[in-house]
Amino acid sequence: MISIIPVLDFPLVQSEDEFWASLISSLRDEIQDGDILVLAHTPYSRVAGPIYKIEDIVPSAQALEIASQIHKDPRKVEIVLKNSTEVVKVGNGVIITKSKAGIICANAGVDESNTGIGYALGIPEDPDVLAQKVRSYIFSKLGVHPAVIISDTVGRALRIGAVNIAIGVAGIDPLLSKIGSHDLFGYELKVTRTAIADELASAAELLQGQSDEGIPLVIIRGYKYVRKEDSTARLLNRPDDKRLFR
Repeated sequence: MISIIPVLDFPLVQSEDEFWASLISSLRDEIQDGDILVLAHTPYSRVAGPIYKIEDIVPSAQALEIASQIHKDPRKVEIVLKNSTEVVKVGNGVIITKSKAGIICANAGVDESNTGIGYALGIPEDPDVLAQKVRSYIFSKLGVHPAVIISDTVGRALRIGAVNIAIGVAGIDPLLSKIGSHDLFGYELKVTRTAIADELASAAELLQGQSDEGIPLVIIRGYKYVRKEDSTARLLNRPDDKRLFR
């Protein structure tokens, strides 16, 4: 049986030191070996960055040009560009970019929700590093080794509604290959791989929510995942030469 357990009463932290102290305090009597901790990046990024005061941003010429096309505040466009390595598509009021974490999504994952009025929040440049740091810190303080998934909410190009995905992982293989196995009728699977880390992040989001729930930490217990010490969520990003849409 799989259990999805919310970690309640995680405070609205004001510093990075407070984040780490609160992480351990919240997990001390909750986390176990073999658990999967799904952590929304927002509380960490809000105190460690990247975070931007919108009124202080000076837009570039590229930001001004894009803003004129989609009728968006050029300062906010500039923040998106600061967090992107590639502009993939512009239109319908949205900028699709490749973030520094390698994820193609709207606005490079930059968000104004749960950030503070007048501020915008980006995702960590390397969420895998954050996941490993969280995992190592938990082990150093509590002596348990959970898997860690750093999550974020994204929209999808051809589907309505946002979902949580894994942007960083530690201690878990984010993909489960079914290649070589057989279906109910004996057909051998040739290409099937399951994005396990994304599915776990989405399951956790049922409790984390996307507004004022205040539950950035969720523990998933009972799922038999494949442990992998050198894992990376970048395996979930389709390589540039294999993109289905351009």
